Amino acid sequence: MKKPLAVLRYLASVHILALIVLAVFRLVLYFTNIDQAGDADNQMVFLSKAMLKGVQFDNLISCYIIVLPAVVLLILSLFNRIPSSLITIFNVFFIVGYALVFAVSAADIPYFSYFFSHLGASAFGWFAFGGTVGMILQESSYYVYIAVFLFLIILFGILIFAFGRKLKSTVASDLKKKDYAVYIPLIIIVFAFCFLGIRGSLGRYPLRVSGAYFGNVSLYNQLGINPAFYLIKSMGVQKKQKDKLDGVMSVDDAIVFMRNSLRIDSLPESRSNPINRYIEAEGEAKKANVVVILLESMANDYLGLKYNGKPVAAYMNELIGKSYYFENFYSAGIHTNNGIASSLYGFPAIFERPMMNVEVDYYTGLPVNLKEQGYETMFFLTHDPQYDNMYSFLSENGFDHVYSQYDYPQDKVVNNFGVQDDYLFEFGLNKLNEIAEEKKPFLATFMTVSNHPPYIVPDRFTQAGNNDQERIIAFMDTSLKEFMEKAQKQAWFKNTIFVILGDHGAVTGKQGYDMPISYNHVPLFIYSPLFNDVPRRLKTMAGQTDIFPTVMGLLNRPYINDSFGIDLFKEKRDYSVFVSDNYLGCIDNEFFYLYNPHQKTGGLYKYREKDIRDFTSDYAEKAESMKSYAISTITLADYLVKNKLVRSPK
Repeated sequence: MKKPLAVLRYLASVHILALIVLAVFRLVLYFTNIDQAGDADNQMVFLSKAMLKGVQFDNLISCYIIVLPAVVLLILSLFNRIPSSLITIFNVFFIVGYALVFAVSAADIPYFSYFFSHLGASAFGWFAFGGTVGMILQESSYYVYIAVFLFLIILFGILIFAFGRKLKSTVASDLKKKDYAVYIPLIIIVFAFCFLGIRGSLGRYPLRVSGAYFGNVSLYNQLGINPAFYLIKSMGVQKKQKDKLDGVMSVDDAIVFMRNSLRIDSLPESRSNPINRYIEAEGEAKKANVVVILLESMANDYLGLKYNGKPVAAYMNELIGKSYYFENFYSAGIHTNNGIASSLYGFPAIFERPMMNVEVDYYTGLPVNLKEQGYETMFFLTHDPQYDNMYSFLSENGFDHVYSQYDYPQDKVVNNFGVQDDYLFEFGLNKLNEIAEEKKPFLATFMTVSNHPPYIVPDRFTQAGNNDQERIIAFMDTSLKEFMEKAQKQAWFKNTIFVILGDHGAVTGKQGYDMPISYNHVPLFIYSPLFNDVPRRLKTMAGQTDIFPTVMGLLNRPYINDSFGIDLFKEKRDYSVFVSDNYLGCIDNEFFYLYNPHQKTGGLYKYREKDIRDFTSDYAEKAESMKSYAISTITLADYLVKNKLVRSPK
């Protein structure tokens, strides 16, 4: 055997082995999410197509890794020299390089199951906070993926060194002059295939994420994408692209569209914020307390869960019968920081950008306005206040007190996310009683966390559901019930408005669209002994940005509305707008418009009918209206935040 052929055998063995390992990870991802796979009749056909797409993406990543060893070893083989030490170096190079790729593939599996999206650049923001790493290490369900990764990388390493030993021990004859006429063209062809693999396509454009899409079942479309490729591309987009919507709509057009959508006719009080408007109040202001309760990952679909014939979230179902319940209410984003900032300050989420940056942005919203009007303002967290920069953000945006893990007994802390919901409410109730004794109205916000992995299910709830997910929802629901029952015994209760909602939802049921609607569809209950016209089920489109002006309206207090929210009892919005890290959604009672900012493409769907056909051409005017509404919302919000025009000067 000639030396170039021995090298090619070594390189081909490494390359094929890597493709096999990556295919194993893809199959694990598939079977972990098989409930999203669609009709059984077509599963094998779609899976085969997705796996073939996967080979194309995996080959691209593998070609990036193998190109350097291929160039060096094949050129040296032409000179009849392949140092043994160099083979060892490249063995280590392959193991380290593929360990990183395999690690991303392993981490992507639980991430995809939770978000129904691949691991993107925005996830790195989590690791600025120690709690995230602790959460990963404490979640036992992740251990299986860590074990799979460790097993495969160890096996991979053993085989790589075996391939290297075989190359070293191969008795290869030197090339003669006549051999170069064969092997130089052969090596050039190998290089050409390697660089073609890096490009990923023979077409005009190199391989892109959109190249994985071939049908209308989202799981299979996303299954083919190599997680490392996706992560690299998302990092490139985040670095190069200041705004996902650059060039789609001008700020001036967004201003005009949003002013018309919000029915703003008069000039703003401050020209720095073009949607600034002063809201007058008629009659006497209410001195009612306000308690906002943000329920972690509380999807609206969870209200329909049953165990032994009874609702898992029994108390929340009971609340529907004595509250204003908004059926079509949507979270602004898919992260807790989105839910807090949007609900309290009326600003939409802007894709993967955190709303609580290290450099604090200043808003007005509910805490600032009520604090200025004599309210004591409190925020109750379960965990480290530095997580997501919450402490600095909340302190700078209207909260007098931020209670957190450091205020609770150490024996009440159950994991890196701090105390459980029942103790959070117990501690908060005592603080509210103290403030009430001072005869001062208060705004209190609670952020629960128990319904977030890792689930810590109390012993008394081990038989409360079919699985830990349902059991922890039952625990969260019962914690809320117990808090409300204890609060009802306090003197301040009868003069308090309770606003109860999900900070965001979760992936529930089979997903027909790349952006799961269930991740943004959350319940909203507004309850108070002060209301005499409840219960009311409202079908109006609504979102977290509307909490601030709606509560100010219920309190009958004047305020400056710098936000994108409206008073849901006095105004009407055409659509609700929400985002994930990578998609923009707009929804009304019939249609769901989904916009992909990377590809600058959109689709219009009849989501009530769970129809996955794109109706854009059939309802072009509706599609354009929803697209303009959604894009103008995010474009203007992005402009105001970047230019620090959110909070108008006094």
